Amino acid sequence: MGTDYAKGKVELFEDFVHDNVTNLVETVDGSGGAQDITNKHGGWWRQTIQANDTDAAMIAGEVAWEVDEGYPLVFEVRLLSSDVSVSSIFVGMSDANTESGAVVIEDEDGTLNTAPTDAIGFLLEGEQDETWQAVGVQNGTDNTQTALTGGADAADATVQTLRMELSPENSGTVRYYIDGELVSTLTSQFRSSIVMAPVAASDARNSAYTVDYDYIYVTAPRS
Repeated sequence: MGTDYAKGKVELFEDFVHDNVTNLVETVDGSGGAQDITNKHGGWWRQTIQANDTDAAMIAGEVAWEVDEGYPLVFEVRLLSSDVSVSSIFVGMSDANTESGAVVIEDEDGTLNTAPTDAIGFLLEGEQDETWQAVGVQNGTDNTQTALTGGADAADATVQTLRMELSPENSGTVRYYIDGELVSTLTSQFRSSIVMAPVAASDARNSAYTVDYDYIYVTAPRS
């Protein structure tokens, strides 16, 4: 009698070497927002935000990742912004791979706005502070924002690697890494029974900027 067992891991690695990213979902809002592959060595994806307060862009994978079924779940992106002082960027995991207005989580004027019911990730609100924040929402209730002061702040045209490792222990434990350094371990951060998608999104703050992504990577053991 044979035995059914999971082989290997399930992974998404998008390094943007194709003009049309068919396995990811693209959402753009506003009159000037755009996103597409850009001409940089190794393949990079660019989200372009114009000088208004309406543009937004979001790119996401499929809703296919549940921490209860395979952990640790690793999410990682490598990115840079042309002007961090006017950037609003969220990268992480969300319960949906599209959102009306292409905004996932943002904090304009000090008011946290979470479009999903469940999400977890990194937020940069450069108009307020150039320090990355740990943010999330669980069953419609926002987590307390945590400044990731142990890591390097964002800086103009400077590449950073952002990584989360998620496990279901202690009501959802997240280990946050910036540029390979563990900067925070937080508990009670997410509902591990929710199936989520990797997302990367940018929102307008009345000044033009671009965000370039070298890759989006997600991996977890099979269930």
